Amino acid sequence: MGAGVVCRVLGELAFEIDGVGIPLGGVLSRRLVAGLATGDGFAVSDEVLAEYVWQDEQPAAAVRALRVMVWRLRSTGIGEWIRRMPAGYALAVPVEQTDHGQFVAAVNRGLQQLRGNDAIRAEASLESALALWRGTPWADLGESPLVAGSRARLEELRQVAVEELQAARLTVGDVARAVPALEQAVAESPYRERRWELLVLALCQAGRPERAIAELHRVRSLLADGVGLDPGPSLCALEHRLTPRHRVPVRSGRWR
Repeated sequence: MGAGVVCRVLGELAFEIDGVGIPLGGVLSRRLVAGLATGDGFAVSDEVLAEYVWQDEQPAAAVRALRVMVWRLRSTGIGEWIRRMPAGYALAVPVEQTDHGQFVAAVNRGLQQLRGNDAIRAEASLESALALWRGTPWADLGESPLVAGSRARLEELRQVAVEELQAARLTVGDVARAVPALEQAVAESPYRERRWELLVLALCQAGRPERAIAELHRVRSLLADGVGLDPGPSLCALEHRLTPRHRVPVRSGRWR
């Protein structure tokens, strides 16, 4: 049981059986299924589900209302996947058949391949991982604090995947795609130093050392003006390699 079933939560909720989308009803039903999906196959308590579904506006008989909603969902194709357990309800879909589970596995596989000097496979793994990302994880649950930690972990992993995909591309010599992707990545998250490091390396690999040095100047000024910090060890090592020795960086972000 389980073949052909995929639950997607990286963006708006979608539940598919053999590639066919299953209608999930209105907002409250979608929140219920999305809340169940946070359990990764394990039971989610009635109290937690009620908070996912109604947030700060729970009805007086929330548990009874949940049971009615589940009963209604049983008339759809998703019904057989919702199980009543002693601890609550569970969505009996293995984590490897959810897009967030596939995303985590593909990113970890890509990072391991990159560490093992298999950049070609790492590039493919990281590209496949990022292709699964359609938007905010568990978007149907709004700003629920219950899912904030899981969202933050997935978002951080996505940021790492964006960066290390470009590292894999540089390793295989695909500078043409790496440079614009890194320029965009730096613009989106300018305080992530790994992106600047990779951009500088990409520009050097593309035969543009002057532009690489200019980017080192830019990130130093950005960090100094924005958070009052010098660049970290990796960027400092690049500065030492690429800039003339008589031009010494100072904390203000200016050069002398």
